[in-house]
Amino acid sequence: MAADPPSVRERRLAAELRRARQAAQLNGREVAALTGWSTSKVSRIENGRIGIGAADLDRLLELYQVPPDASALLRRLAPDGRAHGWWEAYADSLSTGYATLLRLEAGSSALRSYCALIPHPLLMTPAYIRQVVRSTWQQPSATEIDRRVQVCLRRQSVLTRDEGPDRTTPRRLELAVVLDEAVLHRAATAGPARPEDSGHAGADPIAIRRDQLAHLLSAARWPAVTIQVLPFTAGIPPVSAGSFSLLESAATGAPDLVYLENKTRISFVDGEDEVDRYARDHRLLTELALPPADSADLIADLARGSSGR
Repeated sequence: MAADPPSVRERRLAAELRRARQAAQLNGREVAALTGWSTSKVSRIENGRIGIGAADLDRLLELYQVPPDASALLRRLAPDGRAHGWWEAYADSLSTGYATLLRLEAGSSALRSYCALIPHPLLMTPAYIRQVVRSTWQQPSATEIDRRVQVCLRRQSVLTRDEGPDRTTPRRLELAVVLDEAVLHRAATAGPARPEDSGHAGADPIAIRRDQLAHLLSAARWPAVTIQVLPFTAGIPPVSAGSFSLLESAATGAPDLVYLENKTRISFVDGEDEVDRYARDHRLLTELALPPADSADLIADLARGSSGR
């Protein structure tokens, strides 16, 4: 597991820049002389040891006379070359891993996920997010809960965004989620009730679960969202380690990173073989799961049942 992603994209960018330099028939010392950099800086960039900012990347693309289409691809591969995102306003309160995840999701074209316990954060209602945040021994303050709910809701904007005028921002994220049936049955309770929670609409766990199920039904009708349910009758899932998510690069159009998100940390898997195994697991899960229409029927049945309790 990689502690500091992104990795596959940066390594590919490094390799592409090395090939572009060679195609321009320049060596490292000549590039250093033409840019005013040190030879070691050129080497570190091409080896993926350091990132490259937008201005430096533009200098190399111009120096190597890289065609416009190829230049656009390389800019998408450069994490540091993207515009700063909304999450930077929360920089003081976000962990490095979570901030990286937000940036990666914003720069991806698709996300494939298996959810074993709770819905994916991109599909949670505000009240359900609040319950998830509260379900811990730490007892976060009301201010901290509100902040984390707000960040998660901002995170969901990847499902509704439009492509930027310069085409460097990908269109809305395509989301394909397999929900274990247990997710749909789980009660939306979270620790002892607190006085500050009473002012929030839908604080009743039954209502929270009902509204969450209704939201899943609504989200399943969005053009870029596919929701399938892995029923109990499917037996033991091929993935016994829990939830995972695959991100597809907007630059390459292929899965290149897996993240495992829990309460205390976010772990990233970037080895090509490991990513491929997760991709195969997700494909198998979609085959075992109910089709989207049947999944929606099951969710609707459970939503109707929860409203009558």
